[in-house]
Amino acid sequence: MDPTTVERIFGPAFVLMGLSHLLQPQMWVRFFELVRQTGSAAVIIGLYTLPSGLLLIATHNIWRWDWSLFLTIAGWSMTLKSALYILIPGLTNRVLTKRIATTSRSFQIVGAATALIGVLITWQAWTRQ
Repeated sequence: MDPTTVERIFGPAFVLMGLSHLLQPQMWVRFFELVRQTGSAAVIIGLYTLPSGLLLIATHNIWRWDWSLFLTIAGWSMTLKSALYILIPGLTNRVLTKRIATTSRSFQIVGAATALIGVLITWQAWTRQ
């Protein structure tokens, strides 16, 4: 898969996830609270973020100073986070009880930033010659 295709897939994905966090923050607060209560948060979060992180690393490990660098950093961050969570499960619960994971405003801030970067990556990917 070429980098532009990856950007055309993950750019809109970041837009949609960012908008979801921005517009429905309480849903995300409840979701992560329920995930924490299962006692299996490390596995649940790892199952979702590890494949996406590894896919980004495998297909978009490009350290070029432009907006697409966000995807490379996101891939490495998701992979590292997932590895830490599944190897040190107690870490997951500590993170999920922090204020940043329990307030609507935190999800809105992260969502706005993610959506904006997703829009820029999508625009760049679809307008590049």
